[in-house]
Amino acid sequence: MASGAFIIFCLNIMSALVALLTSYYAYKANRFVSSTVLWAISIGFMLLGIGLVIDAGTSLISGRTLVDITGRTAGESFSDRVLTLLASLTYLTLQMVAYLIIAIWYARSTYGRQSSAAAPAAVVGATLVSLYSFSILSYFVTVILLAFIVFQGLLLRSGHGGRFSWMVMLAFVLVFVAHCVLLVAVLALGPGLFLIGTAIQFLGFLSLLIFVIRSEVVGPG
Repeated sequence: MASGAFIIFCLNIMSALVALLTSYYAYKANRFVSSTVLWAISIGFMLLGIGLVIDAGTSLISGRTLVDITGRTAGESFSDRVLTLLASLTYLTLQMVAYLIIAIWYARSTYGRQSSAAAPAAVVGATLVSLYSFSILSYFVTVILLAFIVFQGLLLRSGHGGRFSWMVMLAFVLVFVAHCVLLVAVLALGPGLFLIGTAIQFLGFLSLLIFVIRSEVVGPG
């Protein structure tokens, strides 16, 4: 495994651990504060954690990152290609579904029950041509969903101004920036940018984990 791929593998494993811990602590905190946003974070980050484990496993087996997989495939057997293709599609789909869940529940918290997920779901269900095009579609949809989440978070913060809401905003802004970088990396097939985006994503996950742990410790009030 190349050094860059190994670093990304380590970051993905750590991000997966942080995502699963975030899911667990958000679930525990939700029992105290009964927040639909915390519930969505719990479900969404459980899916993200599973997806990141799959993605890290793919990197470990193939010795390549998503950018490498969507690029040249010379010297790779057909069975290996199918395995990495299915694993990458699974990860990208879980990622979109996770952020879609969080976006829906942010909208419900801001506007009540009038929000609709028909448009994002229709995009996700579009016909897929290749892993490269699906990767671009996935990261593009994820960037749109994260932009929506950040916007709804700003509205909630201006309306309620929760004690730790600034850390939630920091977390999702970091994840949004990370996926903007990851989208550019996939478009340009740039391993360096992909590494940077993965590192920023890990920092965003870590910030959110700190928030949900504090929420669980502090409880309501």
